[in-house]
Amino acid sequence: MSILHATTGVDLDDTEVGYLYRSTRDLRLAHALFQALRYGTLVKAANNIGSLGLRIGLPIKGLLRQTLGRLFLGGESLEETLSVLKKLAANGVSVMLDYAVEASHHSEERTKTFQEYLRMIDFAQKHRDMVSFIAVKLTGLASPIFWEKRSQTKALPSHLVREEQQFHERFTQLVETAKQRGIPLMVDAEESWLQPAIDEVVEDYMQRYNTDQVILYTTVQMYRRDRLDYLRRLLDRGYKVGVKLVRGAYVEKERKRAQLYGYPDPIHPTKAATDIAYDQALMLCLERIDQVALCVATHNRNSCMKAVQYALLQGWQPNHPSLSFSQLYGMADPISFGLAKAGFRVAKYVPYGPIEKAFPYLSRRAEENSSLSDQSGRELRWVAAELQRRRSLIHSKPT
Repeated sequence: MSILHATTGVDLDDTEVGYLYRSTRDLRLAHALFQALRYGTLVKAANNIGSLGLRIGLPIKGLLRQTLGRLFLGGESLEETLSVLKKLAANGVSVMLDYAVEASHHSEERTKTFQEYLRMIDFAQKHRDMVSFIAVKLTGLASPIFWEKRSQTKALPSHLVREEQQFHERFTQLVETAKQRGIPLMVDAEESWLQPAIDEVVEDYMQRYNTDQVILYTTVQMYRRDRLDYLRRLLDRGYKVGVKLVRGAYVEKERKRAQLYGYPDPIHPTKAATDIAYDQALMLCLERIDQVALCVATHNRNSCMKAVQYALLQGWQPNHPSLSFSQLYGMADPISFGLAKAGFRVAKYVPYGPIEKAFPYLSRRAEENSSLSDQSGRELRWVAAELQRRRSLIHSKPT
């Protein structure tokens, strides 16, 4: 039992609570996958093979569905996610829905993504008791090259000017529809060279639409050295902001690009430095909760417990309307369900989409677990402990 567990009474390591919604078969699969994911070289090779196989049409979709897809995806369509949503809701956990399709480079893809986001808002309204948020990627509504160019200059070529106009028409429609339906949108963060223009857009829309309700959230990646200062400036804007606080997901990509182009590495040098920055940002938001709607989106147990302890010391009800937590579907279940059991608002981040479109998301989850040995090791310990607990129950039954 940790010190924070002892002082708060909130248990974020209870595997019986955390895996109540998971079958023993699912846990065995998770155990096997998390063991395999600890081997980084194997994971990278498998991801390369999977990407190539999907590109040339090899019959591997079924295998992906029954392995990474079964662990990390809520389904291949909105309708398929319903069974997952119901299981989570039965245990007090709602959902942040994510259409797990990566950046759209073609106009037709962006149109499909826009239409899917509208469908998600309708779906969320129909299932309001199970869906708390919709995740949106602005690189799904305008191309990465647009966001990169806009982050560098105000002067765009004519084709990107047209793309920008279309983006604003569509994003305005999304935000207004979400506001009418009362469904908050969480805008995902992107790579550092795309983020300045995204920050500018989201801040503008937050100022316009976060009036009587926080309907729009930005995502702040605390593994970046500049984000704590950015967050301080954001909270001084004078309007209520929505903040999803994460650590970050593009470490290797960011560092490689910085080295290639000869600019300073934008990422904190160590995980410990990122952890310190995250907790500083967490406390900054909690101390100014009258100005910010905060989503603590992390698998870090200590950070979650610090938020819990602060809320309880302040005398807040656990279901404070401006405080929520989020973890990825398929990961950190004892944290998610432990928080929910204690009465806190938890929205599991549940991606869905056709397996061939969602593969980049799945491969990122695989590589993330291979590069973070502490995380994959903890997932293994949790799953192994729960499997052992279930075995013990079977063996202890009277014959």
